[in-house]
Amino acid sequence: MARYLTRESEPYGKWKGIPIYLTTIITAAFVIGLFVSAILFSARSPLLFTLTFALPSDSWSELAAAFTYPFIDEVTFFTPFSILFFYWLAVGIETHLGRAVLARLLVLLTLVPVVAAAILWFVFGVPTAALGAARFGLSGNFLLSASLIIAFATLYPNTEMGGWIPFKWVAFACFVCGSLMQISSRYWVGLIALWAGCLAAFLYIRHAVEMEHDDYVPLAVRLRGFFRRKPKLRVVRRPEHVKYRDRQHAPNERSAADIEAEMDGLLDKIAKSGLDSLTGAERKRLEKAREALLKKERQ
Repeated sequence: MARYLTRESEPYGKWKGIPIYLTTIITAAFVIGLFVSAILFSARSPLLFTLTFALPSDSWSELAAAFTYPFIDEVTFFTPFSILFFYWLAVGIETHLGRAVLARLLVLLTLVPVVAAAILWFVFGVPTAALGAARFGLSGNFLLSASLIIAFATLYPNTEMGGWIPFKWVAFACFVCGSLMQISSRYWVGLIALWAGCLAAFLYIRHAVEMEHDDYVPLAVRLRGFFRRKPKLRVVRRPEHVKYRDRQHAPNERSAADIEAEMDGLLDKIAKSGLDSLTGAERKRLEKAREALLKKERQ
């Protein structure tokens, strides 16, 4: 397992001395998405509605949009910083747990908001793009980065950011601020998607860390044990004649080897420190051990 994780945590290779991780490739895709987004927004292209996820929809293209929406968003001054922050978080997870764990985590965190939006629409009739603030539905890497913050804090809870504050408190502050943003916009789909993604990130990283331990028990095995019928235990009283017999033979259950070992320890103490070094209790134990040994020899 350790060898596998070491191999999975290493980069694919290097380009001009720069290590190429899976995170590097995905970050490059975000940079490409930045330019594509700028072009589409400037042209007010209908592709914006195709590449972002929103329900209700009359087209099956939403299935593809479930994977493209994180790369399409309106470009702002903070967009490059969000991409750099994504790289910092993701590469920290990849170098610790391996690229396979990171890949599954990113797919999970991408699809959880989609599933949450689908449930809100099909069960409660809440549309994904109900407000002006969410006119394109799910778009951008905000939900993905917010969930990655929770994942990183779960993996490195006490890593100090800026040299003075543990990252777990940074993650908590980001979670609260992200929730307040959605509440102030009255964007309930985004709020539920944020909470669901953060919960999924926390549980998945805890599961991935547990898998590194030698005493790890798979979830399927634990669930089978949880739902398996427990045998009913019945207390049976011991008969009185058995109790009396056990009390009668209890002193004789000690083996000769145990008695000799006890006597040897006491005799060694006498040889080193003299008979006077024995306490009253030890003298009684020595006498009882001698009598018990003599009794064993006569039998």
